[in-house]
Amino acid sequence: MLLGKISPSVTKTYQINAFSSQTVTAEYMAVKAENYVIGEPEVDFTLRFGNLILNASGKQEFDVVLNDRVSLTTQELSNWGVDDSVVLDIIASKIGTTITEKITVDSHFTY
Repeated sequence: MLLGKISPSVTKTYQINAFSSQTVTAEYMAVKAENYVIGEPEVDFTLRFGNLILNASGKQEFDVVLNDRVSLTTQELSNWGVDDSVVLDIIASKIGTTITEKITVDSHFTY
């Protein structure tokens, strides 16, 4: 899995009960192409914003805070070749954030 550390980070506020809430910050973004069909004019992507955490057995996991979607045209993806990290930059720019670091992690992560 390819993660991008983002700046600014994403925040989400959860309502715990009628009188309290909790705000969580997500520092990383993961991107997944959905039903990519060669030759189609647009590609839909699922975005997951979250954090790297250690689980009970000491292994890193990607803890998802927020999900989103974005569609990119083939023109917007014209620089996408064999390096998938290019897509992180394209999507980050489109949604108003910047990738400050790219991290390749074990593909067996929970996504």
